[in-house]
Amino acid sequence: MPMRPPPDAVSIQELLVLEAVARRLARKYPPDWLERQGRPLYLATLAASFLAAVLAGLAWGPWWGFLIPLCVPTCVLVVLPRLLFGRIAGRPRWAHPLASLDRQDIDLVQRFIAPMKYRSTISGDDIFRIWCRARHVVEYRHG
Repeated sequence: MPMRPPPDAVSIQELLVLEAVARRLARKYPPDWLERQGRPLYLATLAASFLAAVLAGLAWGPWWGFLIPLCVPTCVLVVLPRLLFGRIAGRPRWAHPLASLDRQDIDLVQRFIAPMKYRSTISGDDIFRIWCRARHVVEYRHG
């Protein structure tokens, strides 16, 4: 009796289709300042929060030194981008619920990716989640 592939199995061809759609979305929604400066911003935020923790710990007591590095990086790097721009930290700009695909990309994704056939609209957020899952499945299978 032959084994059936798991329901989330992705072929290399389907992954290539998703990567092509992701490249077209990346051209349509190019990286903004937040995405281009992500690593230096992250490092600067961590350095500033630890410096503020040391200064606050020296001035007001030891418990401030624990709260500042715990809260500041999360607020600056996760909460503020989510509140101001509606973006999830670590995702590209095109991986957004309001990022729209062209009609041909929607048809292409619906033709190659079976679970999406029941949906009429596909956003950049949907493509990002499917693309990440497909990459993990292919890496697991070939890694």
